[in-house]
Amino acid sequence: MVKSERRLVPIVSVDVVGFSRLVQHDEPKTVRLVRQTYGHFTKDIAERGGTIFKTMGDGFLAEFSSALTALDWVADAQRELHQRQIKAPGGEILQVRAGIVMADVLVHGDDLFGNGVNLAVRVQGVSPPGGMAVTKWMHAYLGAETDLAFTDIGPTILKNIPRTVHLYVWHPSGAAKALPKKDEQPIVAPSSRPSVVVLPFDNLSGEADQAYFADAVVEEITATLARIRDFFVIARNSAFSYKGRSLDVRQVGRELGVRYAVEGSVRRVGHKVRITAQLVETESGNHIWSDKVNGTVEDLFDLQDTMAALVASAIQPSIRQAEIERALSKRPDTLAAYDLVMRAMPQLWAHQPSANREAIVLLQQALALEPNYGLAAALVGWAHGQQIAYNWTDDIPGERAEAQKAIDRASETAIGNPTAMAALASAIMQTGGDVARAKDLAERALVLDPNHAWAWLRKAFGLVYLGQPDEAIKAFQASLRLSPMDPFAFNMLLGTALAHFAAGRPEEAVDFASRALAERPNLNWPFRDLASYYGALGDLTAATAALEKFRAARPGIDLATIRDSLRFMHPDLLEKYVDGLARAGLEEKAEAISP
Repeated sequence: MVKSERRLVPIVSVDVVGFSRLVQHDEPKTVRLVRQTYGHFTKDIAERGGTIFKTMGDGFLAEFSSALTALDWVADAQRELHQRQIKAPGGEILQVRAGIVMADVLVHGDDLFGNGVNLAVRVQGVSPPGGMAVTKWMHAYLGAETDLAFTDIGPTILKNIPRTVHLYVWHPSGAAKALPKKDEQPIVAPSSRPSVVVLPFDNLSGEADQAYFADAVVEEITATLARIRDFFVIARNSAFSYKGRSLDVRQVGRELGVRYAVEGSVRRVGHKVRITAQLVETESGNHIWSDKVNGTVEDLFDLQDTMAALVASAIQPSIRQAEIERALSKRPDTLAAYDLVMRAMPQLWAHQPSANREAIVLLQQALALEPNYGLAAALVGWAHGQQIAYNWTDDIPGERAEAQKAIDRASETAIGNPTAMAALASAIMQTGGDVARAKDLAERALVLDPNHAWAWLRKAFGLVYLGQPDEAIKAFQASLRLSPMDPFAFNMLLGTALAHFAAGRPEEAVDFASRALAERPNLNWPFRDLASYYGALGDLTAATAALEKFRAARPGIDLATIRDSLRFMHPDLLEKYVDGLARAGLEEKAEAISP
């Protein structure tokens, strides 16, 4: 039997920049080139006492016995690649990204497990192409031991990491992030809010007459993205002025004043078709997202629709995340209303009382700068709604009053923006307002943007609260399918759990709620749901345990308060929910809280 043990080790995560794009140009040559390069890396790592413990196609994870050795190896490897300028398929220079963390890992045989391994991969994703990223702790620990000049990029949000991580980056050229030269200022003044252009896709079919299909794909994606009001989309005619030209996205960004560009290609071989797309940040040239769809010639129109929906549903959260990082890197005295909203977003997603209160402060500052900013008004209404629905306040009437002010303002200024309308629907529901009106708002948002995951989520909750749980489950599934990596993904699971509970299936409710907690173990309020579901099942031991976890942060909570905070639920569902909590041991209160 293999024995497991824990130990603290430096971990290096490495992967190839733009691997999917290189493979599209010449897959055999790309794979051969990467294998040769990594073969050299493996030998060098072994000579320095390190070990590669996991390979992932275009990347690998290695452990070292010394943090300084890990840092020196990465710096030497990146300097060598920077010096050699190895040409990859398509004429690009082969580059890799690297991330280094000190991690407490579980060692099992020849493999390592634990949150530290995931953190290393996420830190590596922030590294500049050809450079490395390290955590603040690693930078402070090695500061006196190395002469490498790192750039502080500050607290950074990393995917699937529940907190911001302070990072430093380095590049062998000495510039961790390329800055525009004086003569490279934007020809078109960039918007204060994000903008994107869908560039002409490459026709890789080898047949000139197939170019029409590539153009049709671009047109469909452009039209789909234009429905999203969170950013500005450059018109098709401007984008097609770049057709047939050798493009540098940084130049495109300067000429059009856009922050992001969608690039892609269409390859047709016989009856088979592959469409590939990627999202690029124009200032740095960094790739943020990429994906592909495959099909047959008979499915051309469906393929266009599928790729357009895929790009839209992936680009929205990708750009939103990039914009949050941009706002977090700005000095407080330069923040505009938009930046303040971006800073508030991760605080709202944290679903923690203190973070939610910080979001309210940021959003109020945004409204002080732009009183008619519909999205800010809707979000602050939702934030006050969360205070009520998650039992984070002892002053429910006060929170409702503040929320109503924001709802009234958003009702005049948010209509026409799907994200703002989804936020407004959330605010109305969670404050105990007109659920039918809120569901209607979500449905109107979906008319404007059928791929809006949050609007699908709010529609689904509306259906549950109105007594249509099975229809709600379909809407929750649509939301999760559109945005599986969304920060609200756990809420889609909790919503599905509530829908099963409403439909008389408490076993399924427990399963989905438990999955949500496994995904977000730092949350407390979902234990309220679990207590009710277990109570309905008759498993009083599990119900009591869940209730105690929920009450740990709310010692004075009672059934009357729960009824008041969840008044948006259908009466039958609310009574069943409260009955489950009563079985779990939550006491009734003689005096109900006034509305």
